[in-house]
Amino acid sequence: MDDFGSLELAGNRVILTSVQFEEVEQLFSLIDGSRKHLATWLPWVEFVQKVDDERHIVEQWLYDMQIRAAIHLCITCDGEIAGVISTHQIDWLNQRTSIGYWVAHDQVRNHYATEATAILMTYLFDKLKLHRIYIQAATGNEPSNRVIKNLRFKFEGVLRENERVKETFLDHNIYGMTSEDFRECRDNLKQYLER
Repeated sequence: MDDFGSLELAGNRVILTSVQFEEVEQLFSLIDGSRKHLATWLPWVEFVQKVDDERHIVEQWLYDMQIRAAIHLCITCDGEIAGVISTHQIDWLNQRTSIGYWVAHDQVRNHYATEATAILMTYLFDKLKLHRIYIQAATGNEPSNRVIKNLRFKFEGVLRENERVKETFLDHNIYGMTSEDFRECRDNLKQYLER
């Protein structure tokens, strides 16, 4: 059984490593430098105003990984953190979870989020034997929707006024993939997974 606190998952260009407490300041700096970009779509950004805020988040993440409730990974390329990808709560009974990710504003066009998602979903289906993964993205967030579509997730509908960002409620597209869907699109993922 894998220790979620010490994962290292490699793809073509990206390596995913379990978030460590020592990375708090680096993660905060990345968020702070991308605040305008991230705050458009992610409600938690406005609550991360100082290093201590990020420290509390990472402490919770470390606990989540210790009890195998969720996975939180740094997206690294050439030894530098470019963002974070996580599962939300893993529902072991129903063998499902959802994925969320963010990358720094200057890394958006590098396709790191696409590769990171391909790596994590492969781990979730192959190693953890999950049956279903879903991802939500604000309807107006074209880069995030493009990541999901490129990986062949199936569009399942729109969750109206699903999440409040600042004072606006955003609609979210919801996409899903089952283990059978994953087997059918596995060849498409090779471009992200093979070194």
